[in-house]
Amino acid sequence: MLIINTTYHASAAVYDNFVEWLCCEYIPRAKAGGVLLWPQLTRVLDGSTGADGYSYALQFHVESVDAFKAWYADGGMNLHQEMVERFGRDVVGFSTWMEEIDAE
Repeated sequence: MLIINTTYHASAAVYDNFVEWLCCEYIPRAKAGGVLLWPQLTRVLDGSTGADGYSYALQFHVESVDAFKAWYADGGMNLHQEMVERFGRDVVGFSTWMEEIDAE
């Protein structure tokens, strides 16, 4: 099982609307096909006051990179485009692939 972690920075002008959109629109639609599992949304604590906005990390578990690519081609790209059209440059992000390692 892999984890796709996307870290977003939302400007102070849109961060409330962005988090609401993530929770009410993006996450339910992203996991609807059963490919992206167990979403976890966290706020990055970096000591800033929020005057410039806030950073968030959104994680999903996924079976494989190929499964994610199929999900992205089948609707994820449209969901991403909707986010860009809605928030423009007020939200930027980057994704990181991680692999779970049994530490016990």
